[in-house]
Formats: sequence, structure tokens, C-alpha cells
Amino acid sequence: MEFLNEILDDYSEYCHRKLQAEFGSYSQGSYDPIYLYQRYKCRIIDKRVRSVSEAQELVIPEKYTAAYEDIVNSIKSGKCLKKYQSRNLKNLHYDDDMLSHWGVQHLHLGQIIEQDGFVARTGDLLFIHFSDAEAHILGIFDHGAWCDLDLIQIIHNNWPGQLAVYKSNSNAAPLTEAQYNTLRKKHANANVTVSDGTEYICPGMGVTANGAPLHAVFNSDKVIFMFNRAFDLIKENIGQILESDPKGRKSETITVGLELLHDSNAIAYRITETGFVFTLSS
Repeated sequence: MEFLNEILDDYSEYCHRKLQAEFGSYSQGSYDPIYLYQRYKCRIIDKRVRSVSEAQELVIPEKYTAAYEDIVNSIKSGKCLKKYQSRNLKNLHYDDDMLSHWGVQHLHLGQIIEQDGFVARTGDLLFIHFSDAEAHILGIFDHGAWCDLDLIQIIHNNWPGQLAVYKSNSNAAPLTEAQYNTLRKKHANANVTVSDGTEYICPGMGVTANGAPLHAVFNSDKVIFMFNRAFDLIKENIGQILESDPKGRKSETITVGLELLHDSNAIAYRITETGFVFTLSS
């Protein structure tokens, strides 16, 4: 029996379609769609219900109260937050350095939605650290606070558990905001030290030499490994899989492709020769 693997080709085509839907005709450069899609996803705040936790230091000026409440309500109800994010999201090859290095998102505090779907820009920004289940609101900072050490200090003071996995004991010399700015321009990663001497590697995991988030590489590799492993499992269990086809279809050549079940967000696989679609149990 001959086996052909088209799973990654199908997933690459899926990523290409998702990028086209978001950016129209786009420049791929030397990168494959899987990597580009994962790079784009690093910047997006997933739509999911989250609880909201505020830093003890948090102060919301009265002029931003209404916008702040709108954002908090959107977070709690799992609504899309894209309209509050940077307009640079419209650029496929944009990388958010503060997010990549320190894992902190910034949202604009405007209330008027403009023609392109983004809220009116504000000089001050709301800085938030997101986990899967919670939004940790750090505070409102000006537009140049990308390397403000207070951001990591606030997370350390209020939610030290969020940083625990990043603890380091390299005894690297503490850096200034100006030094972090310089290093980021060079796409260089650096540890950060807070006031009590606790040292962390980049809570955002840092960037690669082209300035893209390391998470994009990790996630791409993870997806490729997952689908290659799935193909191996299908080959190992092809007899049982064919027997489970209610139509009893057989083939001497087995081409395995990918099916994404949009109604349930489940991943399924397809035998091209017979049209049989199936899932793998975890």
C-alpha cells in the first residue's frame, strides 16, 4: 500500500487563504504561509472570555473612564479587541517589539470607530498582559513607554506567578530603558531585572534575527511536528481507519489530506481516493 502525505500542503493552503482574507494580495518573501500565519497570530488577542485583574497601582483618568469600561466589558464577554490595537496590524510583516520581548499588549483608548474599523488613536495607551484565562491590566502609559521597566515591575508586584517560569540567575547587569531601546533596534534579546533583584528572561520570549517573535518559530515547528505525527499515526492504524468507513471504501493508494471542521474547530483528515473523513482520538 502506497502512502502520500498532503497534510502540510493542505494546512499551508489554509494559512494562505487566511492571510489573503486578512491582507488581500500579500508579499510572501522567503517565508512559507505556515510561518507567516503563525507570526500574524502572535499579534492577535484571541477572542475568549477572560476575567480581569487590575494592578494595585492602576489609576484611570476620568477622560478615559468610558473607553476603559468598554475595553474591560469586551474582555469579560470575549469580544474581539482588534479595533483597539495598533493599525500596524494591517501590515503582515509588522512585529510588536514590546509584545515579542515582554509579552505586553497595548490598546488605544478611543471610542469613535473610524472608517478602517479601528478606534480613534490616543496618545496614552492601556497596557495589558494577557494569559489564556485572565487579563492583567498594568496601567495607562504614554506612547513612548515601550521599554518602561515599570511594566515588568508591575507584573512582578501584582502577579509574580505569571513570571515565575521566566526566572533566571545569570547575574546579568541591570539595563536602562535606553539600553533596551538600543537592543530592540538590533533585534537583540536581554534579561530584565526588577527592583528586588529578581531577574527574568524576556517574558515574551524575545525575537529572532529578523525581529519576528520566537513564538512564531516555536508555533510553526509545533504545528509541523503535530501534523507529521498525525500522518505517522494514520499509517500505523490504517487498517482500523479503513474499517471504520461506513461505506467500506478501499484503495491501494492512500493520500492523506487535512480537513478543518469549521463548525466545531476540530481537525480532521481525509483519504483523497475514497473521500473518507475521520478524526484521531487524543
